[in-house]
Amino acid sequence: MDELTRFARRLVEQLSASKEGVNRAVPIGLVREKILPYRTHRRALMLESVEDYETVLLRLVAGERGFVRTLPAAAAQRCQEELAGANPDLSVLDEVADSTIQITSLAAAQIVGDEGGDVLVSEPPVLASEAKQSRRTAEIATAAPRPRDDSPAPAAPRDDGTPRRTAEIASVPATPRDDRQRGAEPVPMTECPHCHHAMPSGRQIVFCPWCGDRLIPFTCARCRTELDSEWRHCITCGAPVKDPYRFT
Repeated sequence: MDELTRFARRLVEQLSASKEGVNRAVPIGLVREKILPYRTHRRALMLESVEDYETVLLRLVAGERGFVRTLPAAAAQRCQEELAGANPDLSVLDEVADSTIQITSLAAAQIVGDEGGDVLVSEPPVLASEAKQSRRTAEIATAAPRPRDDSPAPAAPRDDGTPRRTAEIASVPATPRDDRQRGAEPVPMTECPHCHHAMPSGRQIVFCPWCGDRLIPFTCARCRTELDSEWRHCITCGAPVKDPYRFT
């Protein structure tokens, strides 16, 4: 197992040991100071210096191998640019300390399932359920296709019990179904729900370009309570929060 996989595996272990679980988003600064500090975990990580530790963390935040999801994406891009140089400036971790990383479920399952590693981690229930769903999906995909029945469904009778004619059947409106039941994609936002100005198309919109209100909910990483973008603490659990998309 190389140092990057070992680092991610140790991070999974530390997160899964907390009540918030392995899939929560955590600030990068909190990883360095509280969750996986170098002095406490250097032997388990098998890293000889702080520079080695910060280099591996920089690679993780940059999205190498897809072990974590970094928000905002600009933070990952900043780390990638620094790693592209001959001598990366490790102080970039201070610049992105308030940005968050989140272990992806598939990456966590891959790390936990690596029996060749030297750190053993109990798989969280959420990962077990996802693995079960993946196996079920594979079984459905490989099952033999059922013969298609193209015969028309029997027509619903009139109110008086007599059969409908073909023309009447064609004119009966279909019962509307919830888009979520059909698996349809959500309708793109065309206007701001606050000021009703038209929204630009073909790009991600977090804040309205007209009134400045947030359009994507900002939630607490610890308890998932929806918060206002300007707040600095969660109103439910009191955790310190910062909207990664607002630079003020």
